[in-house]
Amino acid sequence: MRGRRHPALDQRPSRRLFCSTCRASPVLRESGIVVQIGVAGQPVIQVPKLPDGGCMDSLRMTEEVKSLGIEQYAEELEETGLTVLPPEANQFGESRMEEVVQRILDRAQEMTGVEFSIEEGPLQELEFPTPNIPADSLKKLKASNMADAVLKPTQFLIQKLTHEHRIFRDLALNPASIALQNFIMAGQTRLSSVNCFVKWQGDFGYGPTLGLHADQGATPTPWGAVAHSANSTWCLTDYTLDGGALAYIPGSHKEGQPVPPPDRVKDAVPVEAPKGSLIVFHGATWHGAFPRKDKGLRLGLAVYHRHAANLPQEDLPGLTVDEMIADTDNPKVYRAIAGVDDKFPYREEQSEAVPQRKVATG
Repeated sequence: MRGRRHPALDQRPSRRLFCSTCRASPVLRESGIVVQIGVAGQPVIQVPKLPDGGCMDSLRMTEEVKSLGIEQYAEELEETGLTVLPPEANQFGESRMEEVVQRILDRAQEMTGVEFSIEEGPLQELEFPTPNIPADSLKKLKASNMADAVLKPTQFLIQKLTHEHRIFRDLALNPASIALQNFIMAGQTRLSSVNCFVKWQGDFGYGPTLGLHADQGATPTPWGAVAHSANSTWCLTDYTLDGGALAYIPGSHKEGQPVPPPDRVKDAVPVEAPKGSLIVFHGATWHGAFPRKDKGLRLGLAVYHRHAANLPQEDLPGLTVDEMIADTDNPKVYRAIAGVDDKFPYREEQSEAVPQRKVATG
């Protein structure tokens, strides 16, 4: 049912009716009223503004961030859409990072039957399952010069790492990471998945587009300052341009679109960081990766977060048991960010393809 038009809309005709990011009326924002949109775009229902809700054009610095002394990283994250916390700032610890790396190498070998070396990459030849691609789709891939990204991949994903060992749950619990995720999600961060990219030498990678996209692209636009999803990627190896570093377009999280126009790839810059660094970026930030030209591996462990209003990629709420929660640095916080007590959930062991050691024929 249509409601009565609020007089303030007629009193201030020179101002834009709706915020470009969340469709709340800027005329009424300060008066504590948010206008919902009805049929034909008409403002129809007046709703009291929540104490910590409503339209947010910017984020609010939190005590959680201040207590860790990482305000500069929060400010950079809000301004550019990405920030890098070096090892001394995230304080996860060198010895624990070495354990994470070794466990990833062991798991990669267990899954593929091939031994991996940080310096050399896969030590035997790998082959992926042949993808089932319709002829029309394959034709389009070839026309866009993207066929090699699908047919000749040079990376795979190790999934559901929180179930592998406590060290991965503690990595997800890192206080600096949680503080920044809560900062850009207005205190409502939850885990979505914890996976590791294992990437080796290959000239193509994601192709000429660098695979640029926004992680929260499945969420309807317009987007606001508060993230629907966000990423905390741990550099388990050095990130360099020739080593296949993450690519991103600074400030792109403010453009509010799932993918950039093709000509914007020229604006992408590499995120170069030493091993042990933590890269945090907003779910609206356009990002991808450069191809790895150097020998060896690039390992990137992605702790992917979601706003509590969104479903997780991995069924963390359903598959996280009490024994796992107890076996962490902070059971209370882990229980909260895993969403164990939330209503809503990838139940598969692996939803992504895993290569196997190639068997010689003939």
